[in-house]
Amino acid sequence: MSDVDFGRAMGASCALHPGREATGTCARCGNFTCDTCSQGGAAPRCPTCRERSGATFPLNRENWNFSKLWDVCWPAFQREWGMLSLAVLITLGVTLGANLLFNVAAGIGAAVDSVIIAGVLGVVGFVAQQLVQGLVQLGLTRVCFDVLHGGHVDVARLFSQMHKAVPYALTMLLVFVIVLVPVVLLIFLGILALVGTGMLSGVDLNSSSDEFWNALVPFLGVMGLGFVVLVAPITYLVVPLYLVQPELAYDDAPPSPWEVLRRSWVAARGQRLSMLAVSLMAGLAMVAGFFVCCVGFIPAMALAQLLFAGMYLSVRSPRGDAAESFPG
Repeated sequence: MSDVDFGRAMGASCALHPGREATGTCARCGNFTCDTCSQGGAAPRCPTCRERSGATFPLNRENWNFSKLWDVCWPAFQREWGMLSLAVLITLGVTLGANLLFNVAAGIGAAVDSVIIAGVLGVVGFVAQQLVQGLVQLGLTRVCFDVLHGGHVDVARLFSQMHKAVPYALTMLLVFVIVLVPVVLLIFLGILALVGTGMLSGVDLNSSSDEFWNALVPFLGVMGLGFVVLVAPITYLVVPLYLVQPELAYDDAPPSPWEVLRRSWVAARGQRLSMLAVSLMAGLAMVAGFFVCCVGFIPAMALAQLLFAGMYLSVRSPRGDAAESFPG
């Protein structure tokens, strides 16, 4: 009889959460555990034993900075860099496969003498492409959580998030709408600038004409000023979205799209500049890896993923549930 069967057969309650049914036992102390404690069966030990064994993430909102994050992520990367690189390589392979799926759907649509069928196939192919890429990316984030909590890379975990297809799709749709707002504002500003500078009123587009330059310079000035004015609010709006995918990956049963965004927003409060710094350093690591004969891009991307996962674990707000601090 498995631990799960034993816990349920005994009708026991979780030692940490007395109101919840036990679904297993801790491999170290033998206490009954629920699904929350075991992260859906992924963690063999209870939260208390994991904490005692040092399997907790050492940083939090109060004590983290990039230097400390690096001190945590770099040793973890050195320990698991080979398997992390393999996980990234598989993720890239799945991405290429998803792109191929989209191209096949688009090709079939182009071969069919029907605009409606072609449109439907194109949409289906695009949605399937985005879902496959996104869900495997969630799996890669979950792998990084495992490594940062002292575990080893299990590449099978890349495909452990497929049950989140619907919440992932709804959340990404909501994110798309949010990102669309500043994009529309910039487009609207561009149209106003074109009208205001007269570039839409029969200006000679010959770059050698004075009329062209007299219209272009004010246009660029207006767009530049608009960008400077909007960059701060756009950054303020977009930075919390960095945490959306890790938030989806963290729990086995993801919260609603609105709750994911709310948690991401709360976690980013007071942390935006530090999060931007981590993003910049992760980007520089990938650029440096690309210039090391291109081969270094794969491990550099693995390191960047580890930094992003560590950043999320550092800034995430406590849920008031001790077990949730220990991803399986």
